[in-house]
Amino acid sequence: MKTELKQDLLAASPTTFFGASLYCDPALIAIEQTRLFKRTWLYIGDTASLFASGNVLVQEVAGTSLVFVRDPRGRLQAFYNVCPHRASLLCSQAGNHQLAHLVCPYHGWVYSLQGELLGAPREERFPEGFRPQDFPLVAVRVEEWQGFAFVCFCPEAPPLLDYLGSIPTNLAQYRTLKTTLLVQKAYTVHCNWKVYHDNTLCDYHVAIAHRTTLSPVQGPIRFYEHSLEPYVNLLYSPTPASWRSDHKVLEHLPERNRQGFFTYGIFPNLHLLAFPDGVIAWIRIDPLTVDTCSVVLEIYGIPGFSPEPATLEEEFEAFMAEDMQITEGVQKGYASGAYRPGPVNSLEARIAHHQQLLHQFLLPGLESHV
Repeated sequence: MKTELKQDLLAASPTTFFGASLYCDPALIAIEQTRLFKRTWLYIGDTASLFASGNVLVQEVAGTSLVFVRDPRGRLQAFYNVCPHRASLLCSQAGNHQLAHLVCPYHGWVYSLQGELLGAPREERFPEGFRPQDFPLVAVRVEEWQGFAFVCFCPEAPPLLDYLGSIPTNLAQYRTLKTTLLVQKAYTVHCNWKVYHDNTLCDYHVAIAHRTTLSPVQGPIRFYEHSLEPYVNLLYSPTPASWRSDHKVLEHLPERNRQGFFTYGIFPNLHLLAFPDGVIAWIRIDPLTVDTCSVVLEIYGIPGFSPEPATLEEEFEAFMAEDMQITEGVQKGYASGAYRPGPVNSLEARIAHHQQLLHQFLLPGLESHV
């Protein structure tokens, strides 16, 4: 099947979509982990929320257990959740912990929150020349933008702010001192993660499938503006007067921001939505199996200014339920064996952009396996 995967990947272009094998072949799962998720910046979450109940967070990212810490100086750091001695997990329980040190449960090696080995039991029984400073925890790149944390396993990837392209400039003023997490939900959807990601990048279906939910926010198609950057793409659309009449607007935003809706696709599996009323939403799509994925929704806003959490949850779930039904149907279509790659509409330019990045990242992995 890897030969078919390679052929379908090579056949894709800015005017033609991927073939079905890119969404249905289990052989791609391992290649995506190593060639894609281990080489890009991955969204973790809001640091204030992540560390609300402890100074240590244990979380799996791209199939790898990591330890995130706020050290005594307040710096965010990340390490592999692996003791360098015999590879034991340092913390077996995911979630938040309040810890003064990291202690390996296997042989009792003790690490500081800076990743330094402070001591090992029976140290005198190790060979001559054993030095604790030679066995620190292995660090992973972690960076923040606006208090939102990202992690990257690849030392060659560009810095986070470069990776995010125009986002730090265009959305610099949305997060205020009062902005907080209002809604957080996770869903399991029965489709390949790329199917759901493609759909969220699709500006062709909004006026049809989301006529009463998302379309009234994005406005008429004739006003859509697309921007394609190295790792992100943008749909900007002026919000209709009917939407603005029902919502407050952050007056300190630039005029273009006060009048419009920004929805960014961030390679490989993330979406960022920003509204003039101070609402910021992240949608992260994580692979589970070849035909299931996890969709995590986070909505941030300003209490008393942005819409109420219950209202936001209802509005987002309305269009996301429509998307889940569509994408699960698309997955069945890909699996039918009847699909042949179709043409790209100009309103699907962001999907084509994403697929060209997948081509760039995945092709070397396929070539080495075929």
